[in-house]
Amino acid sequence: MKRHLTLIFAVGTAGYVGTGCLHTPPPHPRAIEAADLCAEYLNAGDLTTAEVQCDLALQFAPQFADAWVNKGLIAMRRGQEDNAKDFFIKALRYNQEHAGAYNDLGFIYYKNRQYGKAHDNFQRALKVNPDFNEARYNLALTFMGLNQNDKAKKEFRTVIAVNRNLADPYAMLGKIAHDEGALEDAEQQLRSAVELAPTFADAWLELGNVLAEAGKAGEAKDAYESCIEADPNKAECRRNISVVNKSAKLQEESLKNIKEIKEGKRDAPNEYAMARTYRDKGLKNDEKRAYFRCLKLEPKFAPCHYGLFEIFKDDREDKQAKTACQNFLKFAEGTEYPKEVETCERYVSANTY
Repeated sequence: MKRHLTLIFAVGTAGYVGTGCLHTPPPHPRAIEAADLCAEYLNAGDLTTAEVQCDLALQFAPQFADAWVNKGLIAMRRGQEDNAKDFFIKALRYNQEHAGAYNDLGFIYYKNRQYGKAHDNFQRALKVNPDFNEARYNLALTFMGLNQNDKAKKEFRTVIAVNRNLADPYAMLGKIAHDEGALEDAEQQLRSAVELAPTFADAWLELGNVLAEAGKAGEAKDAYESCIEADPNKAECRRNISVVNKSAKLQEESLKNIKEIKEGKRDAPNEYAMARTYRDKGLKNDEKRAYFRCLKLEPKFAPCHYGLFEIFKDDREDKQAKTACQNFLKFAEGTEYPKEVETCERYVSANTY
């Protein structure tokens, strides 16, 4: 009979109850007809009509395992996990070779992070049908939950070997590689995922994160934009675009600074002048970075220590402000900065302003 799957590669359902083997009679033809209609309505999202047809099938054949499985899927769609679990267990009482029931039972255990029981059910599903790719994918996810990534990777690769057109296992292999710090492998796997499924928003997001970590800001931005195209409500992709834009700007600025320093175009007074320009424009972060660049070039350049003091004081970071003032007083010439010296002396002694 036609059977509706919960979601392709959405991990599973409940547990297994060992029972004696029951010899069930073949289902009545009307039971098969009603069960097929139940599956069709379930696929269409009409749960009420689907349930009516499944109940009708069970009136003709109370031991019809497929109908009990679809009853379980209806309950899952409604968020009634306990009922779903009972229906799947009942299906297995009548047919202990029902791979779908084991897989759906495993889903509930996986969802509740009962990974050991989930593992056992997915393994039973694969024992019945080694080509059951959904159960194999779910088993791989369960191995990830158990922190057994090597076993997870083996199962994901087997899923791909059976069907190379599925994006999900490539995406999960990419995630594992990213977690393990293998950025090149992660990028390769995730690009395979988005090539197969261009609207796979989560894969685009993970790819963007990998590229950003690898220092490829421009490509990361493209990935995040593709993520938003796939799912306009994906807030994390929008946030990450602004982060990667800022990162790209800082990288560009850093390279420019290094080049100018090597060419002798950068010195502490120039950085201080740039910082004051940023201050006039209200660009506090840029101002702070300019002071730090200034002191990196010339650690004893007193005005930059005072500039940091002003920022820290405004931000009420008293400890850092006091340190900046002490550094300023150490390197400043009193006759050159009389007002600033007086301000810092008062601040250091009172630790307030």
